[in-house]
This record gives sequence, structure tokens and C-alpha cells, in this order.
Amino acid sequence: MRPDFISVQLINTQGPHLKLTLTSKLMAAVLLAFAMLCTGDYLISYRTLESTVLKNILTTVSQSSQLINAAVASAANGHENKNGLHTLQTFFSEMLTPNGNSGIVYIAVLRADGTVIMNTSATQVSLPAPDLPENYAAAAKRGMLHVRDNVLLENNEVGFLQYGLATGDLMEAMAQSQRNSLILTTIVILLSFVALSLFGLKITRQLSALKHATQEIADGHYELKMPEIGDDELGEVAHNFNLMSEAIAAKVREVSTLNHELEQRVDQRTSDLHLANQKLEENIKELESTRDSLVKSEKLASLGAIVAGVAHEINTPIGNALVTASTIREIVDGFSAQAATGKMTHSALNNFLNQCKEGSHLVEHSLARASELIQSFKQVAVDQSSERRRSFNLAEMVRETITTLRHIYKNTNFTLENDIQANIVMDSFPGALGQVITNLLNNALIHGFEGREQGKMLISAERLVNNSVRICFSDNGNGIAVSNLKRIFDPFFTTKFGQGGSGLGLNVVDNIVHRILGGSVYVDSQIGFGTIFTIEIPLNAPFVEAS
Repeated sequence: MRPDFISVQLINTQGPHLKLTLTSKLMAAVLLAFAMLCTGDYLISYRTLESTVLKNILTTVSQSSQLINAAVASAANGHENKNGLHTLQTFFSEMLTPNGNSGIVYIAVLRADGTVIMNTSATQVSLPAPDLPENYAAAAKRGMLHVRDNVLLENNEVGFLQYGLATGDLMEAMAQSQRNSLILTTIVILLSFVALSLFGLKITRQLSALKHATQEIADGHYELKMPEIGDDELGEVAHNFNLMSEAIAAKVREVSTLNHELEQRVDQRTSDLHLANQKLEENIKELESTRDSLVKSEKLASLGAIVAGVAHEINTPIGNALVTASTIREIVDGFSAQAATGKMTHSALNNFLNQCKEGSHLVEHSLARASELIQSFKQVAVDQSSERRRSFNLAEMVRETITTLRHIYKNTNFTLENDIQANIVMDSFPGALGQVITNLLNNALIHGFEGREQGKMLISAERLVNNSVRICFSDNGNGIAVSNLKRIFDPFFTTKFGQGGSGLGLNVVDNIVHRILGGSVYVDSQIGFGTIFTIEIPLNAPFVEAS
């Protein structure tokens, strides 16, 4: 910004290139309007003059026809003077100018058969054809008007009166008047053009100075003044422009000050925001750590359920084996006492052997059942804890998982039916899939059957044509409200807040299905009729690290 005021000089508009400026357009518009106005005035004057002249000619024709008709009729029917027409012819011949360019140049009287009985023109061999009344204006413009009217001759004979009216001088005078008007109009237009050009040149110079000043302001030269020439509107514009440039300069200085203050505030806010972002990142890391801890707690809870299932399920076969072993020991003790007396019989020996054989079968069966349960529990526990990838039969894996969870609903009226095809083999993460089934079962028992004493759950699966499997877990419980359907997979969302619910059960299901198993999970529910969770996952899970 320049500190000194800049004085803008008037700029010479003459240059090597002709540019159509606003002033030129305005001048052209004004000149065109004025030219059109003068041309219209000329045309109107021409039409008015022509109409007046023709009207006067027609009036002259009407008056002349009446006067000549009256004179001819009086001369033709006069009884005192038998040579009335001859006398009238002599009078008209002396009064008329046969070769003139104005007035009546000849008068002729004809009988009904066309015989000329009087003609003031000695040079005419035959009379010209008369003009029709509708052609009088055109004939008058040509310079000669031939008029024919009826006239009453002697003995009441009807003849014709014809005369010629010359209009040449009148038409020439009208044409000269029109030429004078045209010359005057042209002179007025030329003088107007010169006046407008001079006025436009003055305006152009002032506008050019204003344009140059605006360009200077656009370039950042706000401290600028224009010369205030004259006291007209352009002078007022220059004065107001100077006031505007001073106001702009003041505003620019004010804005510069405000920008400087704003930069300082932005720097301060940026520093505060940076500190807030650091704190937010720390909070997010803490929340993620808390969520991971809760997820691990969910997994540990599942492992705890497995341990509880082991303790509950193998308690029966181990107890049966213990009771049978105790019974066998008592039988052996009795048999030993009887053998010590020396009174052993063959039947007693056979009875002892049969009891030992039956007891050993019971112990073997109970221990085999316990071994089978322990093996199933071991496989499920390994899958759930290590989350390793392996090939497995889906129906068998689900059966083992249900076995470990049966104690949860064993002594209730809730049932879980397994309807999975036996030939579905997967290469995936059985531990992660077992976690999904466990969380869906717990969700149904805690939320789906809340307030109910009985209910049915069904888990089914079918192989799809796109090398994937669809697993459905359904219950006939309470259902899920529509307002909660879009939020049930959100972390920490629970309807049991403050009652022990973590809000991570279904979120873990969603994360496992999407991130580990490479599939998708959907939910469909109706209040009072139950809920269906549909899971579609590939038979061969994507190669990602299960975490």
C-alpha cells in the first residue's frame, strides 16, 4: 500500500485500436433515437403535406366542376343568346392557359354520343380519357387531372363536361418543400452528432479516469484521489469516489489489524486444539484398552462357562464310576472273607465273577463317557483360547459347543435344537465361530426370554452355491424393538445397563463375523414373535490374523 495519495489524470482515449465504449454505445443510441425521431417527423410532415395538397386539389375539382357545369348549362339552355356556348368558349379560351402547369388548361363539352360541341383547346385533336374518381390522387401526382361530369344541354339533353386541371406547379412546390425539410433534418442530425460527439468525448475522458482509478484500487492502491472537475454528476461521482477510496483505505488498515489479531488467536486456538487432540487421543487409547479388556472378559466368561460345563457334565459319569468301584470293593471284601473260612462254593464263585464283570463294565462305560466329554471340552477350550485356524465339520463343532453350554439351560424349560447339515466342512476359525454361538445363546436367554418360563431356540445351517454357508440362530422370545434394531451391534449398547450387561456381546459377534470369519450378520425381529440372526460366511475364511 502506497502511503501517498495518487492523483489520476484524464486519459487520452485516442489510440491505435477502436473500442466500443459505454459512452459510444450511449451516443449511438441517442443519435439513433434522434435520427429516428427526425425521420419520423419528416415522414409525418411529408404525409400531412401530401394529404393536405391532395385534399385541396379534390376540393378545387369539386368546386370547379360545379361552377363550370352551372355556366355550361346556363349557356346551353339560354333563350336570349342562341350562341351561348360559342360565347362561353371564347370567354374560357381567353381566361385559360392551355400550356400552363397549374389551374384549368382546357374545357370541353360533348354530346351523349361523344361529339365535341365545345373545346377551348385548338391543338387537341381528340380528348384524353377521363380519370376515374378513385384515381384522382394518382393523376394529380402525375401533374394532370382529367375530370368528366354530366351536364344538361339544350332540349334537356344530357351530355358530358370534361376539363383538365394541371397540378405540376403544386406538385413541384410540394416536392421542393419536402427536399427542404429533408435537408434541414439532415443538418439537424449532423449538428446533433457533432454535439453528442463533443459531449461524449468529455464523458469518455472522465469515465476513463474513473476506470483507471478503479484499476489502481484493484491493484491495491487504496490511497487514491481523482480530480474533481466540474459540479455536474460526474464531478459528484469523482467526489464520492474519493470518499470511497479513503473509506476503503481505512477499512483495509482496520482489516489488517484484525487479521493480525486473528492470526494470534488462531495460533493460540491451534495450540489449545493440539493439546486437546493429544488428550483426546489418550482418552481414545484408554477407551480402546478398556474395550479390549471387556472383550477379553467376555472371552474369559465363555471359558468360565466351559469350565463350569466340564465340572457339571463329567460329574455324573465320574460319580457313577466311583459308586460302582465302591460296590465292587465291597463285593471283593465279602468274597475274601468267605474264601478265608474255606466254605467257598462253586455258585458263590460264579456269582462273584458275574458281579465283578458287570461292575467293571459299568466303570468302563462311565469312564469312557467322561473321557469323551473331556475330549470335547478340551477341543472347544483349545479353539476358544487359541483361535487357531483349522478344517472342521460344522455340525460336529456346533454339537461340541452346545454340549459345553447345556448346563446353562439344562434344568430349565428352554430348549436348543441343532438342525445343521452333516456334510458341511469348513476351513475357518472354530473358536471364533463358537464364541459367536455362545454370545447368541446368552443373548437369547438373557434378553429374548426375559420374563418367560419356557422357550425354544434353533440353530440351523445350509450350504450356499457361492461356496459359503448361511447359519441361522432363532428364538421365539420377546423380540427386539424397532428403535433398537439399528443399535444392537454398537459397542456398549445394552438394555440391561447397570444390571450386569456389558453391551459387548453382539458387538463381539459383529466384529468376529466381519473381521475374522469374513462374512456378514443380519437381524430380523418382531415384537412378541422372536428374533432371527442370520450369518453368512465363506467356507474358507480369509487369511487374516485372528485377534
